[in-house]
Amino acid sequence: MNKASALAALAAELFLLQGCDRGPIVKEEVVAAAVAQPNVVEIRAVGMTFEGSSEIPSGWTTFRFVNSSSMIHFAMIDVPPEGVTAQIFTDTVAQYFQDAMDGMNAGDEEAVKAAFAKFPAWIGELKRHGGPGFLSPGLVGETTVYLEPGNYAFECYVKTNGIFHTTSPGDGKLGMMLEFAVTEEKTDAPEPTANATLAVSNSGMEIVNGALEAGANTIRVNFVEQQALPSFVGNDVHIMRVENDESISQASAWLDWRAKDGLEDPSPVIFLGGINDMPEGSHAYFTVDLRAGNYAFIAEVPSPQEAGFVLPFTVRLRGQ
Repeated sequence: MNKASALAALAAELFLLQGCDRGPIVKEEVVAAAVAQPNVVEIRAVGMTFEGSSEIPSGWTTFRFVNSSSMIHFAMIDVPPEGVTAQIFTDTVAQYFQDAMDGMNAGDEEAVKAAFAKFPAWIGELKRHGGPGFLSPGLVGETTVYLEPGNYAFECYVKTNGIFHTTSPGDGKLGMMLEFAVTEEKTDAPEPTANATLAVSNSGMEIVNGALEAGANTIRVNFVEQQALPSFVGNDVHIMRVENDESISQASAWLDWRAKDGLEDPSPVIFLGGINDMPEGSHAYFTVDLRAGNYAFIAEVPSPQEAGFVLPFTVRLRGQ
């Protein structure tokens, strides 16, 4: 049944109900009942913490990411194995990443190897499911993913003074992580409609449908392929402003967390959001407001510029 037929059927049903002493049905009520609305969930970065809901319904979910801090952040969605809490993640995986980073900064290869050797056996079962990409201070971004019931957590491993934000600030305290449960209750939120589609494979990314324009853009990202890289990251998409000839090379160097200045706040460019790692064969959406100017899609992979994971583009005013 198409949309017009569905609306007609609904109107007829409501007319019959009106005849059963249920009161008059106004036009606005028919439209409200027929048009499903997005399920928008706000997550806020405040300093080096996340604030947000601990429980949300399943289905298409739009995370409105508000970076109210003075630092760049992102909100990757982790899918931990059953029984693994954010505190367990912080105390084991996050702490050992910090130990490895400390070893890298000191040039101590043995310390790096020792830290990685401490990873728990379940590390291979940890999955990622998108979430809002890099977002510069004071900005707001929206990323939409489909969520099945289960337990999830947001994390941000940007660094400040060489310390990952996921590192625990003290015994029994969480780093920059936020657990949330997705319930069996399902939202009726519709899948977004995109004006451009970006395909991501292991060799790079390309726009395969539509175009980007000045104003609000909703971009569908198809994860055609996914890979597990030695840096423990995979294919993702972030959008950055290209202010000058050095912007892309500066961002490319910054996006490798293993470098001393990698992912260190502040970032050398302005990031406007995106989508973190998603499983192969999946897709998600993000919305970004673009003014006329130069931009690039870029991935958080080692040396994205050399690896083909940079896609520059120009946005022009309509009619130009």
